[in-house]
Amino acid sequence: MEKTYKENFEITLDYLPCTGSADRVFLAMASYISSFEELTFTIGRAIDAEANFSYQLNNIETGSIKSIQSCFARASTIAKTLANIPTMLAKSMVDIDEITSEADIEKIATSLEEQLREEGSPKFPNQINIDRPNLAKAIKRLTDASAHLVENESIKIKSPYSNVVPLNTKTRFHGDPVDFFTDFHKTAVTKETLLIKRPVFFGKSAWDFRSVERKKSFSAPILHTEWLDRYQKRELGHLDPGDALIALVSYEVTKQKGSDQILMSNHKILHIDRMVKSDEIQSSLTSEDLEDEQ
Repeated sequence: MEKTYKENFEITLDYLPCTGSADRVFLAMASYISSFEELTFTIGRAIDAEANFSYQLNNIETGSIKSIQSCFARASTIAKTLANIPTMLAKSMVDIDEITSEADIEKIATSLEEQLREEGSPKFPNQINIDRPNLAKAIKRLTDASAHLVENESIKIKSPYSNVVPLNTKTRFHGDPVDFFTDFHKTAVTKETLLIKRPVFFGKSAWDFRSVERKKSFSAPILHTEWLDRYQKRELGHLDPGDALIALVSYEVTKQKGSDQILMSNHKILHIDRMVKSDEIQSSLTSEDLEDEQ
């Protein structure tokens, strides 16, 4: 069994007593724990794609809650660096009051990468290149956690071999982090031939389809409720995998900045024109029509 190394970092929430329900304090700590878990994972993947993390709550004191988080890695240097990530992040955000754009995320990411390189990049298995979109999502989650705090409550971070660093809980994240990195986004509505991969005979769960025209597989709910109700009452006949629907489909089209890939998501079936049995549809398809685009 491969040896692993462990290092800890601490999150301390100094809370004010008699400020409402105790749930608020524990919800705040839970939010910070999950936020730092996501951040440590996202940033940690920039130095070691196979690093593992575990977390434990330890030591509840009067006036404060302290959580000790454990980071495990295959090398002691990496374990130490992972445990230092929360302190690095706190230092990177100390003078940031608002996050409103990609440039703000880039400033934080660049600061983190510089600190990681100083930590010992020649020993890291990966090039240090933090995933900006995922970092933005994690930072938004971290700043949202501050909503559980009241005035004069604070969060402090303690990492191995470093002093206690206060987290800037006044930072506010404006907007959707996904939009920061989107080159364009639109909603498309098209009429398509949808090969059925998995129908749903009860309820409103998503069906599994493959668009012949776009050569793309996806899951989508059928919002044509009148048709769905009649089909599930067996008034329209039976559909098996391999049969098809001629339908109106809506979906989101997104292109991320710096990427050539077009992403299609959030599919919905707006209207069913008609059902097509497999023998009819197969006669008009080629083998290429049945293969998804990579």
